[in-house]
Amino acid sequence: MAKRFNNLDAALKYLRPTSADEATPTPDAPAGTPLRNYQQYKAKQKKISYVRDAASKPGEIDVVVVKPFALLPTDTTALRTVISARAVGQYGTFGLTEAELGVDTTLQNTDKEAVGFIPAKAICRNVTGTTTSAKVSKVTGESYKTKANASYTFPVGRTTANPSWGQQKAFILSQVAASAGNKSVTFKPEKY
Repeated sequence: MAKRFNNLDAALKYLRPTSADEATPTPDAPAGTPLRNYQQYKAKQKKISYVRDAASKPGEIDVVVVKPFALLPTDTTALRTVISARAVGQYGTFGLTEAELGVDTTLQNTDKEAVGFIPAKAICRNVTGTTTSAKVSKVTGESYKTKANASYTFPVGRTTANPSWGQQKAFILSQVAASAGNKSVTFKPEKY
């Protein structure tokens, strides 16, 4: 579960009597509460679906290559991965370029496909709205405020300037922070 649910997971744990062991089932939270909604969601008793706006759908998928962080900096192996057509060309919005992200769109015969390889990713968010609107969480039923925004997921690879994942993350973070507007970035490490 996401970190945002840590407090709800803890609350469910505290519903159990202190004398109970880990195998003791958690009693039901009070009906109609956000905790009960979350408990039903976690137990898969409540189905949630989201409808994406047409503008947020990925569209076609383009094949690109990245150099994985799991290999030595001197290794020239490039692995194929994908990026959504929607995300292509949005690098500049966040003060980045394909080269800085370690993404190469020129495919070579020597590029490899690795089964199970998932590249590192930078999920960049651009807040475009100026006013907040209220929405209701489908998980807990609680209302929250948000502004209009668009997010893009970019694959990230090793570069000569930033051969380690830590260096590359720090560089991308600094570029996004320096870009104009209300921007943020989160990261997912590669799985090799």
